[in-house]
This record gives sequence, structure tokens and C-alpha cells, in this order.
Amino acid sequence: MPTTVQFRRGTTSQNNSFTGAAGELSIDTDNDSIRVHDGSTAGGFETNAKQAQYADVAERYWADDVYEPGTLLVFGGLKEVTVSTTPLSKRIAGIVSTDPYCVMNSPHRKPELTNEYHPPMALLGRVPAKVVGEISKGDLMVASDTPGHACAWREEGSPPAGSIVGKAIEDKTGLDAGEIEIAVGIN
Repeated sequence: MPTTVQFRRGTTSQNNSFTGAAGELSIDTDNDSIRVHDGSTAGGFETNAKQAQYADVAERYWADDVYEPGTLLVFGGLKEVTVSTTPLSKRIAGIVSTDPYCVMNSPHRKPELTNEYHPPMALLGRVPAKVVGEISKGDLMVASDTPGHACAWREEGSPPAGSIVGKAIEDKTGLDAGEIEIAVGIN
């Protein structure tokens, strides 16, 4: 148990560029807020934010390859997660995040979790996702047969339990691959 607590204070601009030690606190004098630092994230995490700077909550998992943001991952493969390849997979893990608000399995516990084989996967919130096919806002999104891509559920009734990735926030025309924002963790 630490015996010393270190506090720093500064403006929002100063806090945004500051990377504090794991567990260090800093005071944002512009926003009257406290930030908690993890030893690697510039700006730390605001504890009483009235609104988030980013749009998703993510968690790090051990991937069997390096995957781009927006890639749909499933549980399985040689490590914990791998790229989705099976339509309607029930092993949905999440989507590789671009810039999450909060990352669980944070590197202050295990610094080796910060490499490209431990990507932050969006589990809840709004995130860009690789998709194929025509999509309308509000469509339920499931795994497609294109590796790492989701598609809209087009059948009558509900998709199989465990296969829903999220809901489309944007429309997409055409059958080709693209990227749209979807809300994950919302069924």
C-alpha cells in the first residue's frame, strides 16, 4: 500500500498533455475536475466528467494477430480473440476501438498489455466498425462472411442469441465494404 499520494494541478491544456504515473491524481483547474492517471494515457481519465471526450468503453484482450480499428473480433483462435469469419457467430467479443473513453485491463496493472496484440475492444458505446452490404439506421448488426466485418440482420424474427454486435447509427448504401458507426452493447 503506498504511503505517499502525489497531486498536481494545472489547466485543461496542461492536463491534456500530462502523462501521470499509475494512480497519480491531477486537478484540472479550468473544469474543476480530478483526473486519474494510468502511467501511459496522456490526460488521464476525468473522474467527474459531465460528458465524455470519447465514445466507448473498451477492454483489452490478447489477439492472435494485429487488427485495425473497426475490426470485428470473436472469442477463439490461438489466443483470447481472433477476427470474425463465420456469419452469425455467437462468439462475438467486440470491435477494435479507435480512441476509447475508458480501457479496462488498463496497462498500469500489466504494462505488456499495451502492445498491438492487446487492442482495446469496444464493449459499450459508439464505435466505427467495418461493415458490408446495405444498412439502415437502427439495423441490428451481426457478423458477416467477410472477415472482421459486420452486416445488417435481414431475416424475419430475431437473430440467434449472442450474435448481435450492436445497432447501426448510420445508413450505408451499396454491397461493398465500408465503415459506419454502430452502438455496441445495445440490443
